[in-house]
Amino acid sequence: MATSSGRSNVELFVKYLEHFISVVKPLPDHEMLFVMDNHERHLLLEAINLVKNSIIILTFPPHTSHKLQPLGRTVFGAFKTYYNKACKNWILSHPGKPNFMYDVAQLVDKAFPLAFALSNITAGFRVTGIRPFNEEVFGDDEFLPSKMTNRPYKLEPAEH
Repeated sequence: MATSSGRSNVELFVKYLEHFISVVKPLPDHEMLFVMDNHERHLLLEAINLVKNSIIILTFPPHTSHKLQPLGRTVFGAFKTYYNKACKNWILSHPGKPNFMYDVAQLVDKAFPLAFALSNITAGFRVTGIRPFNEEVFGDDEFLPSKMTNRPYKLEPAEH
């Protein structure tokens, strides 16, 4: 799913939630955890109504997603490493041949299963303290930037 700007919007988020629900098929007695940033587009009433009976939404506090996104902590960096390795191997085995956008899928096919291994995904939830829950994963000092940006800005009049 994409928009012309490449950014998400409210309508796209609702469509994504509908797709997510159709795939995972959550039930009231078997709830699903949906982890996401705390962007205002996610607070749309239509989105909240879609998930209210069967999905638990966990949102990240502002300015903490770099610490709390499970895939960002353990999977995406691994994907970049494996993809770069696949590219280097391709270049070595195809000397002098240019790499076209049509070759990308083949390279992703080599990197994706290695990076998105179940062990990497579960490690992401562990190191972020989401599952198993561990509130001791980060010290208070690691969230100080979040406290600074949540303070109201007081504009002082200029002295003459």
